[in-house]
Amino acid sequence: MTELRWLLVAMVLFLAALPALSLGTDGDVPALWVAGLVLVAVAGAIPVVLRFAPSGGED
Repeated sequence: MTELRWLLVAMVLFLAALPALSLGTDGDVPALWVAGLVLVAVAGAIPVVLRFAPSGGED
């Protein structure tokens, strides 16, 4: 996948995490807000990994 697609995946994960966190804390459903926190962590890690991963293009 290209870097742009990875960043799009990260954005979608962030957008999915926000309602999960909100519904999990509001409805007192620990599994839902933990899932939201995991989504935030994964989405936040994608740009960091992309920054330090070697690119496939030529210099």
